[in-house]
Amino acid sequence: MRLKGYWGEYDAPFIHAEVLCENFNIKGSVEFLVDTDSSKTIISEGDRERLGIAYSQLQKSDKKSVGIGGSVEIYFVRDVKLVFVSDDGKIHTEKLSEMFVPKHKPKTKEDEEKIKKIPSLLGRDILNRYTLVINKKKKIIIITDEDGWVK
Repeated sequence: MRLKGYWGEYDAPFIHAEVLCENFNIKGSVEFLVDTDSSKTIISEGDRERLGIAYSQLQKSDKKSVGIGGSVEIYFVRDVKLVFVSDDGKIHTEKLSEMFVPKHKPKTKEDEEKIKKIPSLLGRDILNRYTLVINKKKKIIIITDEDGWVK
C-alpha cells in the first residue's frame, strides 16, 4: 500500500481522506496536515463545522490539550474510519477508536476566523503504523507499508 500526499497550504505536507463515522452519520472529505508532532489524529474546528459534527454529540475529555495556541478543550469522535485511495487506485481504510476534536474559546471574531483556518491533523496514531517518506525537494509525501524505504 502506498498513499501519496501533496504539498499544500503553509508549504506543508497534506493527504486527503474520507472521514466516516456511522454512529453520527458523518461522511466527508478532509485534507489532513501530516503532523509527526501530533500524538492523535485531530479534526479541526473548521472541518468539524463543515462535516456537521455538533459538540453535543461528542464525549468531552476531562483533560485539556496544550499546543502552540495554548490549552483547548478536547472532545472525542468514537469509532472513526479514514478512507484513503492508494496510488494504484485501491481503497485503504484505517480505523481509529477515537479521534480528537478541539474546542477553542476565541475572544474576538478575528480569533474565531483564525481558528477556522487551522488544518485537521493526521497524527502518530496513524503515522506510526507505517513508513513516512517526505522529501520536499522532490515533492514526495508517501505513507507506505512497503519494504525497501528504510535500510
